[in-house]
Amino acid sequence: MSPALQTMDLSRLYRRPIFSSNDIEPSKEYLSHALVEHGVRCGAGSVDSSLYSAGSRRLQMFILRYGPEVEVNPKPFDGFALVQMPLRGSAEIESDGHCVSIAAGQAAVIAPRRNVRLRWSRDCEQLLLRVPLALVHDAAVRSAWPAQPLSASSSAPLHPATVLEGGASAQWAGLVQSLMELALPAAGVTDADPATACNPAWLDHVEQSLAYFLLTQQRPAPGAPAAGDDESAAPNANAMLPTADELEPPLAAAERYMRSRLYAPLSLDDLARAAGVSARTLHMYCKRRFGVGPMVWLRHVRLEAARQMLARDPDCLVTHAAMEFGFGHLGRFSAYYRERFGELPRQTGLGKR
Repeated sequence: MSPALQTMDLSRLYRRPIFSSNDIEPSKEYLSHALVEHGVRCGAGSVDSSLYSAGSRRLQMFILRYGPEVEVNPKPFDGFALVQMPLRGSAEIESDGHCVSIAAGQAAVIAPRRNVRLRWSRDCEQLLLRVPLALVHDAAVRSAWPAQPLSASSSAPLHPATVLEGGASAQWAGLVQSLMELALPAAGVTDADPATACNPAWLDHVEQSLAYFLLTQQRPAPGAPAAGDDESAAPNANAMLPTADELEPPLAAAERYMRSRLYAPLSLDDLARAAGVSARTLHMYCKRRFGVGPMVWLRHVRLEAARQMLARDPDCLVTHAAMEFGFGHLGRFSAYYRERFGELPRQTGLGKR
């Protein structure tokens, strides 16, 4: 178990069920009101959806599970950021062109302004915290946050997608634990019990601390990603991924494993086992080497293989190339391909006709 999850006792939140259903619609309807309108596509397997929710004066906490693998397509967030931490499983996040992957015990902050897409692995269950941008802005002003000057009308300086690296996820878990203990009564204690009521000023301080912590985890130049982090920027169709001989041993082992199974469904846990390290460690290696998480790296390897097939054979059907390398959704394959190489799959072999 990750250090972040070892410190958490979520029993107070689990005592606040909203629903449990074999139908995806209740979660979709509730979260569209509580967070943002969104669409959900479910993969194979039966739906086993459940939602728990509670909050303080300005923050709202959720524990959410869908059951099968899902793709969630929300509208851009209006006035809030969302912090996600898988309790089980893993997730991939694409926010304004920035792609990150998180495993159990890792946390990511997302604040999309244009578009966002989320993919949850099968049996993924996540702890979510809705943080108003007004609270982050307030924390920045109170602390004279140095990242950039803020006026009363400026937006909070949050990057579209930020993974809390190193021990930051465990620190975040500790802060959320404090929030739960202050905002939610223990078992057998009522909300109205004056003997256990939290001082509002202290709860306000904890809320501000959570917002300020998010600020401290942001990149030095909010809104301007570091080189290699924005996959949509300046695509280079001739750029090739390194071979196994050029990689550190865990990445080389993972690369050999994925190339032997480019057609097959693979999870983050599969890649970590092949690499002989934890999912968290593999994520660290990938971020340091490629600037993306393991699942995005896997997608890039598959896209490169598909491109080589299309370049070799101008008569190769795009559908065949997509299916050959594990892309079951043709529209999504084309979108990824264009984002990666700056052209559509059908354009790759045209020069050889």
